[in-house]
Amino acid sequence: MGLCGSSMPPGDKEDIAKTRSIEDQNAKDHAREEMTIKLLLLGAGESGKSTIFKQMKLLYGKGFDDDERRDWVPKIHMCAVSAMKAVCAATVRFGLESKVRDKAAFNLLSEINERETLTTRVAENIKLLWSDPIINDVWERRNDYQVIESNELYFRNIDVVSKSGYLPSDEDILASRVRTCGIVEETYVIENVEFVIIDVGGQRNERKKWIHCFDNVNAVIFVAALSEFDQMMFEDETQNRMTDTLHLFDSICNSRWFQKTAMILFLNKRDLFARKVAKKLIREVPEWHDYQGKPFDYDDGVNYFLQKFLEKNQQKNRDIYTHVTCATDTENVKIVFHATKDIILKFNLEASGFM
Repeated sequence: MGLCGSSMPPGDKEDIAKTRSIEDQNAKDHAREEMTIKLLLLGAGESGKSTIFKQMKLLYGKGFDDDERRDWVPKIHMCAVSAMKAVCAATVRFGLESKVRDKAAFNLLSEINERETLTTRVAENIKLLWSDPIINDVWERRNDYQVIESNELYFRNIDVVSKSGYLPSDEDILASRVRTCGIVEETYVIENVEFVIIDVGGQRNERKKWIHCFDNVNAVIFVAALSEFDQMMFEDETQNRMTDTLHLFDSICNSRWFQKTAMILFLNKRDLFARKVAKKLIREVPEWHDYQGKPFDYDDGVNYFLQKFLEKNQQKNRDIYTHVTCATDTENVKIVFHATKDIILKFNLEASGFM
């Protein structure tokens, strides 16, 4: 006796398809909500990764309260004093000290302990020196010695920074450079997803500690400072900073720990790079003699260094997601991290089998 087949009414098929679609979407949403993203910030010292870490606190945390801002005051004061002391030392090194107008101010900052309190007297002398054309000329040559560029903000605003009761602004805190020692971790919930963001020290003597953070990492943001193509390392003044950063990216990008990890590259300090390449030829730096782009051209310069990084990727089926950033620009970091967050979530949903 034969069996009679029956076909499902079109309406039922549509209902089942809709139900499955809803169930699939619910599963994706659930997976997304249950997901914890471990995000590792890596890069050489002075690349700006700790500034990006501070931006996360401003964008997705509670920001800095007044007590925390007060904690930054002595750090900012030390940055201002130590930076001007470094400029004075470079002035002597270049044989220009006899041309400085205010010898008393110059001698004071040359001999001062960098941890000295930023008194009104010290601030006034910093202001006098910052108005001196010779000191400004030495500042323009800062690629030839070790000084942190963001301290210019404090020189320009020294009256405010040294004032009694001074409370640092977000911009002041972002500009402050205190070397990261060890491992710093913060957790933020961003659009119902928990992000554990980890910052580590970038100097050579700190890198051996990185291995402790490598387990179960979902994404790496590697931060490289574009503007450092003509600067030497703090730790080794015979080593070009960009060359060291490329070697470091090579080891991270191709590490066995990160074979299945989303890799994002931030080419940072675009503002400083733009100012620098407007005056300096990239190919004049021995390490970059093969540069064939237009002279004094920002876009060609960025593309040249971008290719240098992408060439390090030995996994040809792997995408390196790239952004050109300014870590001290909160709006830029917000836009870039929004795009980065979407990439990370998509990458990890795919890895979980939900896409």
